Amino acid sequence: MTELDLALIHALYAAFDDGTLRFSFEPEVDLRTGSVPGMTAHLQWAHPDRGLLDAADVRAVARFAGLADQLDLWALRAAITECRTWHRMAAGTHVRPPRLWLHVGARQLARPTFAAEVTALVRDRGVLPPGALGLAFTEETLGRAAPSSPRLLDQLRARGVAVSVRAFGSWIGSPSTLDLLPLDLVRMDDRFVRATLRDLEGEAVFASMVTLAHRRGAAVLVDGVDTARFAARATDLGCDRAAGPVFCPPLPVDDARLLALGRGRPGHPRPRQPHDDPQQAPYNMQPTA
Repeated sequence: MTELDLALIHALYAAFDDGTLRFSFEPEVDLRTGSVPGMTAHLQWAHPDRGLLDAADVRAVARFAGLADQLDLWALRAAITECRTWHRMAAGTHVRPPRLWLHVGARQLARPTFAAEVTALVRDRGVLPPGALGLAFTEETLGRAAPSSPRLLDQLRARGVAVSVRAFGSWIGSPSTLDLLPLDLVRMDDRFVRATLRDLEGEAVFASMVTLAHRRGAAVLVDGVDTARFAARATDLGCDRAAGPVFCPPLPVDDARLLALGRGRPGHPRPRQPHDDPQQAPYNMQPTA
């Protein structure tokens, strides 16, 4: 192990306590109303020398350092704490904060006690309304964990935790995933959607998947939406929600809290400017052309 490796490991140990591990928050937008029913927490590490590292890089360092479980626990605790903060700030108002989604990996899904662990962490940090917190699993993670996946997802939902499949279509894109799993939200991978919608036959297949998800009680979201045309097409095919740069980039925590309190309004998205009033809505939620 090199000195550079050791320095990186020591920096990650310190990051659990020094505030350099953090989230950005990506809003999801209701395609019909422009409201924000949810936000996804994306893990980041503001490394003192290497700059801002994304979730994939942070998790790679954690695996190398033997800190993967500790990182998973930190992320879950931090997400629950932030979700609780949103609801505490909204207390006494008519605002219902968006659901906060957190990405969860195969290692956590494999633990038989995972649902109980989540329940205990939520209880330790104060009561949350049912459905306030959501956990998102990739299609591949859920598929490889079958046949235990439906049971764990049922356990989480019974405890008031919403569940979603993300990056749907990046693995197999099987309708059986939608038919067999108890889900609140299906997040369609944008590359899968673009590839499927190349012809009328593909459109019919995609529309049937949306119908199946709806029949099972799940909303359908398209990720990576970067044009108004793409958003309009997703709407026409029955999708409920979208996320992507045409609506809003991932937000820092203070801006996400403003949005969670209902400060965002439908309109044209734009990058935040240094002179903006921090008390005003940080981003607007309708796509530009």
